[in-house]
Amino acid sequence: MAALLYCIYSSLFNKITETTSNKRSSKNNIKLPKTPHLVLTAEDIKDREIFIIGDVHGCLDELNELLHLAKSKLKGKQLLPIFVGDLANKGPHNVSTIRRIRVELNGYAVRGNHDEAVLKQCLSRQERADYIVPDKYKWTTELVADDIRFIQELPYTIHIPSKNSVIVHGGLVPGTPLEEQDYTNFITMRSLFKDGETLTASANRLIGKPWASMWEGPEHVYFGHDAARKLQQYSYATGLDSGCLYGNWLTGIFLDSQRMIHVKAKKVYVTPE
Repeated sequence: MAALLYCIYSSLFNKITETTSNKRSSKNNIKLPKTPHLVLTAEDIKDREIFIIGDVHGCLDELNELLHLAKSKLKGKQLLPIFVGDLANKGPHNVSTIRRIRVELNGYAVRGNHDEAVLKQCLSRQERADYIVPDKYKWTTELVADDIRFIQELPYTIHIPSKNSVIVHGGLVPGTPLEEQDYTNFITMRSLFKDGETLTASANRLIGKPWASMWEGPEHVYFGHDAARKLQQYSYATGLDSGCLYGNWLTGIFLDSQRMIHVKAKKVYVTPE
């Protein structure tokens, strides 16, 4: 019965988002995924242990080490990895990281701002024969059609009703239903400030307050994107971007036990601005 209710909820929720998606555009004005807001049911999860992973940015060695460490804690139980976005870009092993996640891990991920930027490059190259790919995105020319389709269909949010949890890359604006929130905010916001009586999202961490500090549930939100603030832990929100790309840590959390584990970056891949 529970699985049936989840399926009904998922179907209704996705119909709502499909009817409203044409009213909002993504940051890069590109086609939205078929399912902007994915709902995971008990049937999807099965008996796997949910493990939510921070921004990887192509740091494949650290990802493999983190997954090995996580599996060593499970005592035979299967792992269900869920990524908070920014799977690749700027890091050392971008293509192989996407392939590892897409082909081997049998998990889920939400779309991050870097994932969308990568997608924009891929689509621009497909649409225009004379398109010149910027140097920092030259690696995207190695992506094959299946890689591009995978990135295209990354949802903006993943909702797990049975765990009272939501995964997003950037953030959520309190008081606004999920299906009415702006797609750009999902991947870019870091802060909130008051514009009169209205809470307004900002990508600038120096404006307003961390959005997660103002989130009062009822769902617990797991997010990434904000490496400058590193690990963030609030009553109803947990920020998992602990800056692996910048020589710090790659972090994951077991959803049920709330146990966090970390692996140290092998090196500083990008110097923080």
